[in-house]
Amino acid sequence: MIIARWRRGLSVLIVLLAGISGLFLCHRYWKGGDAGAVPTCSAASLAEARIYPEKKDFALTQRMLAAQVLVFPSSTYEDVEESMRKLKGAGVNTIIVRAFQNPGDGLHRFVRPQSRVGAYFETAYAPVVAPVLSELVSIGHRNGLKVFAWMETRKMPLLISESDAAKAWSYDYETGRLKAMALWSIFDETFQSAIAGLYRDAVLSGVDGILIQDDLISYQHEDFNPKGVALFENETGHKLIPETLYPEVFQEENGRWVVTRYSDTFWVWVSWKNRKLLELAGRLIETAKAVNPEIEVAMNFMYEAVTDPRNALAWLAQSLAEAKKLPLDYYVIMAYHRQIKDELGLSEEGAFHEMSKMTASLLRVVEDPYKIVMKVQMTDWKTRKQISSYEANQVFERINNEGKVSLAFVPYSHRVPLQIIGNHFQ
Repeated sequence: MIIARWRRGLSVLIVLLAGISGLFLCHRYWKGGDAGAVPTCSAASLAEARIYPEKKDFALTQRMLAAQVLVFPSSTYEDVEESMRKLKGAGVNTIIVRAFQNPGDGLHRFVRPQSRVGAYFETAYAPVVAPVLSELVSIGHRNGLKVFAWMETRKMPLLISESDAAKAWSYDYETGRLKAMALWSIFDETFQSAIAGLYRDAVLSGVDGILIQDDLISYQHEDFNPKGVALFENETGHKLIPETLYPEVFQEENGRWVVTRYSDTFWVWVSWKNRKLLELAGRLIETAKAVNPEIEVAMNFMYEAVTDPRNALAWLAQSLAEAKKLPLDYYVIMAYHRQIKDELGLSEEGAFHEMSKMTASLLRVVEDPYKIVMKVQMTDWKTRKQISSYEANQVFERINNEGKVSLAFVPYSHRVPLQIIGNHFQ
């Protein structure tokens, strides 16, 4: 018995001496090693492990099942919470909330607006409509939901002095003249700094993610802001003369101007614009993650980025292939079947089939299916009428039959068929 106790005591002493020696060696390593190196001692604390987290593998991306909210049809926070509770019950795990207000946008009914345009969170970079985003985050979290801030870029009503100099310039096909647009120029540093500051403040509200709106594009007839022209000519060696970019242009009966052929310089220019747009997107992502490294960032893409990449580049300076170089968590495809049906002259069945084709195409180019978010319209954009349950079911079914990608619907309202949503959001 005495010998057994002596052996246990000796074992404890050995363990203690080994621990002290390990800590001493760790201290020596930390003090004498490279000041920028990460300690490799096995006795490193959990706090140190959090300081140097391992990079999250793309395969760990959570499948997003989202409801995008233009306006909460609720007059009180209690009503908002009840809506979120129902969405959670239908399988939704993410709420995407409009965090901006433009002229003509509907107001969230539960707010008392301080301004008719601006942001729904505290910021010095835009007027504050009402600082409600943090409260919406709290309600979402109580109900087990992630909350994303849906954020504008070039359309955002920012507080910028001498704002005319920061606006984009477009080319008028009819007159051959340049004119200022209502959009910000991505080549203006004042705009870039302001929008980055706005995104930082949005993250400070506590949101789990950001959805970058589809206004981070550049149309085929813009941007001829003098700063952008000078930068393009300096970086590429090409002269940017607007009238030479569009050799063949004609006006349709409805008054719309159509370009049927582009010059070689045009293709150099739109590819360059695409790079500059992605550089700005990268800056916004970096700004957001500097505040919260765990923030998730999603970006909207027009359906043409999938179905017609060459024209998506020409018309919008948007490229899904190039965007894959960004550290995006989600690629949100605006897969609006009614819009696609009208614009491509498809039958109803043809539009449903297009959903299948788009999903299959995306699964061939995006490694993680959960990073693909197929966003479905619940309202006809022209008539403002609710999409039928049959249509909604068909669209989600065609998408899900191709693979288990992430899903979203827009807009949320009390009329959305949550039973249909629940059948597919599994």
